[in-house]
Amino acid sequence: MTLTAPTVMLPLHLQNEVIHPDGQIRAGFGDDHTGRAAFLDAALTALKAASTSGIPRVFVRMAFQVGGTDLPDNCELYRFVKYNEIMRDGSWGAEFVDSLAPDRPSDLIVSHNRVNAFYATQLEQVLSDYGCEHVVLFGVATHSVVEHTARHAVDLGLRVSVVTDACSAFPRERHEASLSAIGNLVTLVRSEELNFD
Repeated sequence: MTLTAPTVMLPLHLQNEVIHPDGQIRAGFGDDHTGRAAFLDAALTALKAASTSGIPRVFVRMAFQVGGTDLPDNCELYRFVKYNEIMRDGSWGAEFVDSLAPDRPSDLIVSHNRVNAFYATQLEQVLSDYGCEHVVLFGVATHSVVEHTARHAVDLGLRVSVVTDACSAFPRERHEASLSAIGNLVTLVRSEELNFD
């Protein structure tokens, strides 16, 4: 699949707490180590495709203040994160997985503290500054940050492509259901099909 400029890649939540087997956020993989390995390969393939073609990459990370003072406790997920000090800014869990970390001087990082990567962040302005018309996104978990962010981007008038094999949710049925739910809004593409030329 050939993707036309101006395009920006949005890798979402490529962080230890979400992806590493020792992480406490289990929404992406549970104990599925085979699925985790396949995801890592696909995410790395997608990142390299953008890097090779000079496509801007804006890494979105979740990070909270000490004590979760910037996070409400209005739902189970937020309460779990807040009261267990998960994804605290500066902690191991909030850091990027080594193999998927930003590694180009041009890479940008946007931090957020809700499910939607656009909520109360500068992401929309960053994309506007790039003249972005098309975002390619992927990450963990499919049914949370990926779906929420994809829907918001569509509502902003952007074309959206989701790299399906570089997304994951546990149990796997959540991943499939989420992709099915947004299939009429976005383009679904596999990592090996990315072509930015």
